[in-house]
Amino acid sequence: MQVFSLRVVALCLSLGLALGVQASQRNSSFSMLLDEAGMTFHQPQGYAPIEIRPSELFPHEFAIKRDNNNMEIRYSIRPLARIEIDYEDPHNAAPEPNHIFNMMFTALIGQLSNGGSSPHREFQPEQAKQKFNADWAAMSLFDIDPGYSGQFQQAFLLAMHKNNLSDAYMVILFNDYQEIKPQLDLVMRSLRFK
Repeated sequence: MQVFSLRVVALCLSLGLALGVQASQRNSSFSMLLDEAGMTFHQPQGYAPIEIRPSELFPHEFAIKRDNNNMEIRYSIRPLARIEIDYEDPHNAAPEPNHIFNMMFTALIGQLSNGGSSPHREFQPEQAKQKFNADWAAMSLFDIDPGYSGQFQQAFLLAMHKNNLSDAYMVILFNDYQEIKPQLDLVMRSLRFK
């Protein structure tokens, strides 16, 4: 069983996943993570699974790419039961995994972006429920760190949280927003809570 470890030191936050797991094992574990997280995945038409590219910036368990190669989507699922928090502040109680989704979202933007502007917005609670059956969801647009993708320059990070179940992330990689804009809604609906 993979354990996702979370370390909070003062205001710094980072997320790591054991990288020793083979890519084929991570692909097969995606289905198990979906079940554990209470989620469903529907592969959009015109997209096919691709080999997982190991990333120290933010590991993922599954990825698909559009048939014309103009968009790639990487999926990461973090069941709350697997998150371990190592908190090094003796004056405060460690936050519980059910309350860190907003910090994780902000930390991931900083980790994956190439600096510069990273506009983001939280969905209204009713929108998060309707679109993803989530208790919270947010999205950000930024230029991607070349260490995360050598082919694409921009990304949308979609984060969602379901209380007592899981956090989930989609990193939508692309180069031309106008070209991929008609596909965004279809892609964003590919992952949701049951």
